[in-house]
Amino acid sequence: MTRKVLLIAAVLMIMAAASLMMVSAQEEEGHPIITTNNEVVGVGTYVAHRAFAEAAGEDPAEAPAEAYILAYTVHANMHVMELAEMEQPAPLAEGFTYEWSLVAPEGSAAALMGDTVQYFMTDVQGRYDLTLVVTDENGNTAEATKMIYATTYVGYGGQNPTDMQCGYCHEDMVAAWLETGHSDMLIRGLDGTLSDHYGEGCISCHTTGYGPGENGGFDDLQAEYGWEFPVDEEGHAVLEEGGYAAFAEAYPEVAELANIQCESCHGPGYLHVMEATRREPMISRALNYGTCAQCHAEEPYHVYPLQWEKSGHGDIVSRAFTYPTDEDHAECVRCHSGAGFIDFAAGEDVEDQRVDYQPITCAVCHDPHDATNPNQLRVVDTAVLPDGTELTGLGANATCMSCHNARRDANSIVSGALEGGRFSTPHYSTGAELMHATGGYSWGMELPSSGHNDCIGCHMAETPGRDEDGNDLPGRHEIGEHTFSIVNEEGVANVAACQTCHTGLTTIDFESARDYDGDGAYESVTAEVAGLQELLQAALEANGVVVLGHYPYLELPEDAGEDIFGAAWNLKFSQSGGSAIHNFRYTVALLQLSIDKLGGTYGDSLPMR
Repeated sequence: MTRKVLLIAAVLMIMAAASLMMVSAQEEEGHPIITTNNEVVGVGTYVAHRAFAEAAGEDPAEAPAEAYILAYTVHANMHVMELAEMEQPAPLAEGFTYEWSLVAPEGSAAALMGDTVQYFMTDVQGRYDLTLVVTDENGNTAEATKMIYATTYVGYGGQNPTDMQCGYCHEDMVAAWLETGHSDMLIRGLDGTLSDHYGEGCISCHTTGYGPGENGGFDDLQAEYGWEFPVDEEGHAVLEEGGYAAFAEAYPEVAELANIQCESCHGPGYLHVMEATRREPMISRALNYGTCAQCHAEEPYHVYPLQWEKSGHGDIVSRAFTYPTDEDHAECVRCHSGAGFIDFAAGEDVEDQRVDYQPITCAVCHDPHDATNPNQLRVVDTAVLPDGTELTGLGANATCMSCHNARRDANSIVSGALEGGRFSTPHYSTGAELMHATGGYSWGMELPSSGHNDCIGCHMAETPGRDEDGNDLPGRHEIGEHTFSIVNEEGVANVAACQTCHTGLTTIDFESARDYDGDGAYESVTAEVAGLQELLQAALEANGVVVLGHYPYLELPEDAGEDIFGAAWNLKFSQSGGSAIHNFRYTVALLQLSIDKLGGTYGDSLPMR
């Protein structure tokens, strides 16, 4: 085994030395440029980044400025043939000056290019240190440095996936990977079981290291050893059982880079195998979506990353990802840091969950190494809500409900406040509780429910298609599927998701059957709920509550009792999570009950039953 590693290492050292003598341009004719967002890339490929910053607070010593170097994804669907001609995006943060610098390995001619997106080509093996210095309008500065490694590919160490060299140290991970569709993608392609229209154009994503640069990737070995994709005399692909085995036997060196191996996602592994230390592992563990988008972002078949870009999860500079992700917010990272969520899903204790800045990207919800669960989701079937309600049989909805809940228990908050503890409001997303008619403060009463119980069915319903002329219908890739949105910025709603149950419905905000807020009009469900919220707020204010437009949202009188605490909770609870849609009857009943408890009125309307 050791002899095999040394032999491979010697071959790769020769390949690495050869790469020092050439810079292979990524702008190959007919092939759009991509960036994997990995921290380890093949020699001869581009990396791209952009800047983000946060200004210092009033006391810079307590709240210093922050600088972020964010990987920028260039994927095939962008059709970028030359980065110099790429349309530069707007800055992520205004009011700052940005200074970039690059320290490249000895012998490199790499230089920074671009504007809001800074990019360079790796041209020799080694470490590239990219540094960003930001200065806010008050002269406060912050600095960030990111290390990028360029190297060559290692491959299996044998002809077949079971020979995986990475398994020498990572046996469990490789065993799990072998159960995924990535591990045998080229095998199924050449054997004809993947698709009857499989062709040579497919192998760039179904092999490892295929792309620009002389870095020992599949295409380099293919050219060196002369393997050609099997076609008949008429140029049609020859796909048949045993096709991969015949290829691997005839071209064992090429087969070492076949299928979608570890290095496809973690980056080429030569430096990791030969020179890694605990301090510098020289392998990528990045969770950036560009790792998946390098193959999964090209219409018409691969669209999920394109949809994700339009989602709230894809808002990479959202305060939800930058503020509550540090050692002072350990209770928050399970949902506000992708790395923290992975640790939470794995059962790690709160104090052991990572607090890194990390948006919710593909590999946060989906485990690339484990095919045990449907769609390789990390969490399925079961979720436990903050009030102790255990939900089972949820399927993929459990992933959503793990985070989209109140994060606090109404009964515990109210009882604690009555005993002199701190009163706090529910978190900003209460969808899980609403759909299961729980989470509100009900004074022990059983309330009616009309809840939906399927996050996926509505928020991930099929996105609009194309018309008969091939034109995109309104909302295509902006609502549904991995956008997770039901309504886009232009107000286009994915009504088709509702019509599966509500035949003939033309709007998601449908008309209420009764006048629940007592204003004499039959209005939409959201308007009825808004009317009740206004009445409840007025009743709270009449009882000495001050409603704020910012945290902590409510100031309660010192003599507040159960009714004020419960009603205050229910006001905020109903203002989160799309309550009118998720569970109209339960929301109306909570609001009406709260108004009653405070001595308010909602006109002559009858209560929700």
